Amino acid sequence: MKKIIILACLLFPSLAFAQYYSQPPPGSQFPGGFHNRTGRLMFGFTVGAGTMASRGDSLDCRDCDYSTLAFEGSAHLGGFLGPRFALMGEGQVNVQTLGSSFSPETTTQTQAALMLAAQFWITPQLWIKGGLGFATLQVDKSYYGDGIIDASSIPENGGAIMGAIGYEVLSARYFSIDIQGRLLNGAYKGIDDNVTAANIGLGINWF
Repeated sequence: MKKIIILACLLFPSLAFAQYYSQPPPGSQFPGGFHNRTGRLMFGFTVGAGTMASRGDSLDCRDCDYSTLAFEGSAHLGGFLGPRFALMGEGQVNVQTLGSSFSPETTTQTQAALMLAAQFWITPQLWIKGGLGFATLQVDKSYYGDGIIDASSIPENGGAIMGAIGYEVLSARYFSIDIQGRLLNGAYKGIDDNVTAANIGLGINWF
């Protein structure tokens, strides 16, 4: 019995110490497992690939019969108003090149947007985002024939609307890596057309 009492006295502090440090730091999480990021600055970036398409035919490459992937890059800077809600400024750029296997004509479309965005975490790892702002579209057409390069450019300004959904595959209070899908639509009155960019990307974020 004496040995059992001595052993218990030695083990109890160790067990208490291990239990204390196995718990999350006070205030690091809210009920439901949501990270306590309230009041913290957030910034990050995303890179991805997908496609771009226009509603009308004003941007079509007449002789083009193939297109490359539309590459996407975006960045954001903002802050948390609560553990599940954040406001931020967001910029996004999508670029796609169209070409022809039987004609020297190529068209490159570049769409950029600057927006005010809001992000909401449905679960500690699943989130949705929406944004509104301004968009610009640059369409560069080039034709190379008989040793002569004929190039033209169409710049347009319009409105932008963005929607995204993502899942944090690595989720911590101060850092996350997510997989996300994004849709960005630019509406341009000058050419009476809409250009929509859809892509899947990898995001890295700091809080």
